[in-house]
Amino acid sequence: MPLCEIQRAFAEAMIDGKPQRVAAALAPQQSDLRHVALYRRLIRNNYVQVLRITYPALSRFVGDRQFALFARWYGQAYPSSSGDLFPYGRSFPALLQRIGAPETLTSLAQLEWACHQLYQAADDPPGPSNRLPLIACDGSSRVMVRCHPAARFLSFPSPVHRLWLALQPDVASDEDLVWPLPDEPTVVAAARAGGRVLITPLSRLEYALLGTLSIGVDVASLERWVRAAGSEFDLTEFIGRLTSRGVIVGCWVKEGT
Repeated sequence: MPLCEIQRAFAEAMIDGKPQRVAAALAPQQSDLRHVALYRRLIRNNYVQVLRITYPALSRFVGDRQFALFARWYGQAYPSSSGDLFPYGRSFPALLQRIGAPETLTSLAQLEWACHQLYQAADDPPGPSNRLPLIACDGSSRVMVRCHPAARFLSFPSPVHRLWLALQPDVASDEDLVWPLPDEPTVVAAARAGGRVLITPLSRLEYALLGTLSIGVDVASLERWVRAAGSEFDLTEFIGRLTSRGVIVGCWVKEGT
């Protein structure tokens, strides 16, 4: 066999578990068949470990044995096509949905994938100003607020972020977790601050405000929007809180207006 065909046969053997063809091409000895099978087990275990690192809360929730089973199904359905293992688990939530796993597991996987992306996201370069007191100045029609470009905004049919928090290794007890999770549509913001990924639950109004911020609206317009909604919402407190959580990364005054 030409080298390219041996390489292709070897890659296929790692996925489908049929090493006879490549083993025969390497050397006609029974020991080589065992060596290829051993190599496949090592690779499969490595991929399981990659997914365990990417989805630690889900792994703790379902247990090592069940998670390993999910991971092996995933390796068969979505084999890696790159030497970069960072994006390997991208379709894990899709696999859980495809096999009919409980919705809570799918939501937890979606939240963990967002966290995985945030851990690797580039730091946002500092803007012209990060001075929150600018919001209170007379010229609030010139004050702009910006969200972190890597921040994620996710919606779920239940408050799955509570389960995610209870499964963190530094949490001593999950006694405050109501189980099973209630049917309670929930929106959260995920962002990185101080080297940690933080999950912040949002009200519908807060979620709508963040959507408005993403299109570049000034603070005065936001204030008018809140008043029109008939809410006594504290916009300064909201911006300050989400700044501390890494969702909002800067406030500055537009020049020339």
